[in-house]
Amino acid sequence: MKTLTTTFHFGTNYGATLQAYALQQTIIKLGHENDILDIVNVPNKSSISFSPIQVARIWYLKYLSFKRRKKISVLRQHFLDFHKKHMRLTHAYANMEELRNDPQIQGYECLITGSDQVWNLKTRPSFIDSRFLLFGLEKCRRFSYAASLEELDYTEEQKKYVANALKSFKGITVREEAACKYIESISGLKCKRIIDPVFLLTKEEWMEIAQKPRIQGPYILCYQILRNTRMEEVAYQLKRKTGYPVVSICNSAIKWMKSDYTYYDVSIEEFLGFYNQAAYIVSASFHGVAMGIIFEKPVYAMVKKMRANRIRNIMDIMDLHDYIMVQGSNNRITEYNEISLQEMTTIVQRERTKGLNFIKEMLS
Repeated sequence: MKTLTTTFHFGTNYGATLQAYALQQTIIKLGHENDILDIVNVPNKSSISFSPIQVARIWYLKYLSFKRRKKISVLRQHFLDFHKKHMRLTHAYANMEELRNDPQIQGYECLITGSDQVWNLKTRPSFIDSRFLLFGLEKCRRFSYAASLEELDYTEEQKKYVANALKSFKGITVREEAACKYIESISGLKCKRIIDPVFLLTKEEWMEIAQKPRIQGPYILCYQILRNTRMEEVAYQLKRKTGYPVVSICNSAIKWMKSDYTYYDVSIEEFLGFYNQAAYIVSASFHGVAMGIIFEKPVYAMVKKMRANRIRNIMDIMDLHDYIMVQGSNNRITEYNEISLQEMTTIVQRERTKGLNFIKEMLS
């Protein structure tokens, strides 16, 4: 079957690229064709607004050293190279009209949306229709895989839009339990919670594309996309206990935390290699936490008090509640034991099987 996926795979975001790659590889390994819908990453200037933190970040970037900016340029090229080498993309569409009028789109038999925050209506509003699979092909099969949304706060108009769009779906799955209940409440349709696509591939499958990192383990690996002061505290508590160095991976030019080694130009393949050799993972990123779980590492997940439901959700699924570190709190670090890691591995296998079975059912 020829399938098309709409998701987030662009930018220098490790999680977005890894989840898109994982879902595509899974579909191909099940014997089907798959392309990922590519869109031109041009922001809608009329909808752009910046918070004070974002404004400060923009000014900071202007004064960064040439050396660090050069590394970020290398990082962007790493992502482009990965897309070209490991992923099948359509040509890039500039707008929905171009997508709907393209005769090549008529050749697809199944449309898939997910994963990542494809149902966050505040992101890329000009392409919302693509993420709800509203671009012709009325007789085409449709389903969502682990779709996610940032906040459960659709307007009444948006609720009607979503409910109407989902009527044509053969199956609806989302990534978070709260999102599942929310979608059911506004659509009246059955929805299931299912695991993120990165879990569909085993550690061994990820290692097939991994590269040896530039520094050898053991070390405490930190990955974040925004500042989290608790993360630095936890990392250095672990360092005092183990003597291992703290290694930080950045996907932007901003150094979010103190560390012994900081890298700004890590390819996706080396990113996986870093995870493989780490002794501990400390992360404030959903996919940073998820990849640590897949690589069977002791993971400490950083969350803010009233937010980060995505991270809390995955830690709860894996029965790792004791390893959630809340910013602004002084909750002590709980030491991992073999039982925790074994149970985590068992849960991953069970969740992977559920995800694979759902995709098989949708494509049968």
